[in-house]
Amino acid sequence: MKLTKVIKQPKYMIIAIASTVVMVFVYIYTQVLGNLHNVDIWFKIIPWYNAILFVIFAILFGATLGYQIYVWGQPKICKTSDKVKGAGTTSIPTLGLFFVSQCPACASLGALLLPVSTVGVLTKYSWLINLVAIGLLLFTINYLGGFRKERIN
Repeated sequence: MKLTKVIKQPKYMIIAIASTVVMVFVYIYTQVLGNLHNVDIWFKIIPWYNAILFVIFAILFGATLGYQIYVWGQPKICKTSDKVKGAGTTSIPTLGLFFVSQCPACASLGALLLPVSTVGVLTKYSWLINLVAIGLLLFTINYLGGFRKERIN
C-alpha cells in the first residue's frame, strides 16, 4: 500500500506522529474546556469503547495528514482539485469530532456552541459518530490513493 510506504519515510512518520500527538492533546484540552485539573477525571470516566475509538481516530488522523502532505508535494499524483477535496474530507471528521463528548460527564466544545439537547444526543451516540469519523478518514486515505498498490519514487 502506498500509505504504509509513505508513512515509513522518516519525514512523513514524524508528521504523522506529531499530528497524532497534537490532536490528542488539543482534543482532550477541549473536552475538559481548558481545565487541566480535570484531565485525570476524563481518563477515569471515558467509556472503554470511546477510548479505543478515539485512539484509532487519532492514529488515522496522523496517518491521513502525513499522507495528505505527501500528496500535496507530488504534483503528478492527482489534480489540484482532488487534493483540495481530500483536505476537505480530512477536515470534516476532525472538526465534527471536536463537538462530540467522549465521556458522559464531560462538557465538550459543543456544549459551549450547541443547544443542550443537541449535546445530549451527541454524547449518547458518540460511539456511532466516532465510527463515522473513522470511516471518513479511511475514505480520505482511499480517495487520495493511499490503499493502492503502487511503487513510490
